[in-house]
Amino acid sequence: MTKSRLLTIAAVIVGVFGLLMRLHLLRTPAGMMNADEAYTGLQSLAILRGDLPTVIRGAGYTAVLDSYFFAPFVWIFGAHVVPLKLLSSLWWSGAAVLMYVLAKRFVGRSWGLLAASMVWVAPGALMLLSTRAYEAYGLGLLTSIFTALATIRVVTNQEFSRRWVMLAGAGAGLAFYLHPMFIAVALPMVLVACWVHRRDIRGWWIPAVGSAVFVNIPLLFWNARHSWPSLSQPAPATESAITRLGRFFSGLLPRAFGLRDPGGEWIWGSVSIVLYIVLLALIVWGIFGLARLGPRGLVLALPTVLCWPILSLFSNMGFVDDGRYAIVGFPFLIIALVMGLRSLVILVKWTQFTGYVAPAAVGVLWVAVFLIPWVKNYAPDVVDDPNANVQAIVDVLVTEKYEYAAGNYWLTLSIEYQSDRQVVTAVAGHPWGVVFPWQPQFPWGVRFTDTQAEVMAAYPSDVAYVFLPGDEQVGALRLPVEEYERREVGGAVLYLPLMHSVVPE
Repeated sequence: MTKSRLLTIAAVIVGVFGLLMRLHLLRTPAGMMNADEAYTGLQSLAILRGDLPTVIRGAGYTAVLDSYFFAPFVWIFGAHVVPLKLLSSLWWSGAAVLMYVLAKRFVGRSWGLLAASMVWVAPGALMLLSTRAYEAYGLGLLTSIFTALATIRVVTNQEFSRRWVMLAGAGAGLAFYLHPMFIAVALPMVLVACWVHRRDIRGWWIPAVGSAVFVNIPLLFWNARHSWPSLSQPAPATESAITRLGRFFSGLLPRAFGLRDPGGEWIWGSVSIVLYIVLLALIVWGIFGLARLGPRGLVLALPTVLCWPILSLFSNMGFVDDGRYAIVGFPFLIIALVMGLRSLVILVKWTQFTGYVAPAAVGVLWVAVFLIPWVKNYAPDVVDDPNANVQAIVDVLVTEKYEYAAGNYWLTLSIEYQSDRQVVTAVAGHPWGVVFPWQPQFPWGVRFTDTQAEVMAAYPSDVAYVFLPGDEQVGALRLPVEEYERREVGGAVLYLPLMHSVVPE
């Protein structure tokens, strides 16, 4: 059997396995859609109504391209949870393909397939995150790998084409537009090209900077209109950058690589720490190997190293429990890891295994050590519908003809999406205050000011309220509490007006 045929068969097996793992997670409680994912779907529905945002509603950053891409689906098929959650997996599959194209330039086809497999069959928390419909995360991963490919072409070829310069600049600019955190890898990459072509004003600087600015024109106009909110940190600093940097290595990366669960417990006990040290050692070895290759290797080595100190400058990066911020540097860690593994195999003179056996064996160990135990620990049980609780709330509201509901952010958006907007929702019970200058009258968590105002303008007897157990914000009710029926449904608490549909004179 030819090498190409073997690689094709291996790629198909990896592709199917990665898809099956995601489908498994979507059938467990971990597959429950949260409010941030529901926003992505609701924004798609809003786009169909003519709402064309530049960034996430109620925030000063993060592009909503996922919602634009998903809008045709909801237009044809309506609001569905599983297709929405698989949208992110689509971007991860594209990232895996680009990783193969990128990695094979450094480590050959079989090891390049291993690198692509490590991206698609992501470890631990990252596999779950690849099923989360968060705006910009999957697209940012895809864009950062594409930017690396384009930048390597620019620094490698003496007579590089202006097309690749423009693609590199546009990729870096788009990465920033998608989410500012991706500047942590985009900037180190393009800095290499800036140094290599530091004197080439017409060939590099003008087309690269021009392309980066061009893709950010919507963001620039939006900022100019709203007094540049994107220049502000989204959350106040409660700890130092050094503290956040340390937490990246003690909490974020171990979770991302499936060695710690969201609660912080080590999956393999004390053995996990040994595995983590070995993993980091191989990555560091791979970084040195990349750096020795000159500018093209530095395009990958620099973001692997500089990503984390740059990320630590963002005040909201201290949250590490779900591993989401590891997505930024993940592809660069992978290629450094594969580079280190290949160097190790060559060093111990197992050259007869470098072609097929070693990459295949590493792939099996990757799944057995960094993925399966994490899934068994965090999401072992299959359920009929992980979103059944929210659906139960929707069923009550629709059956009893409530068109409006208000309450906890983490419930209301999911209710509105799963009802396909049969129930329009608003946020109530969160602290009030100025979130951004253009919506000072709304509380935290408001994404759609138009529907917020619509619900708040409805008759109080037509608005149901929904809260999390233990967080019943009865002060947010617009009628006296005794004028509501309190009902526990789907793990939440509903307050239903007793005089529903009675219009005051």
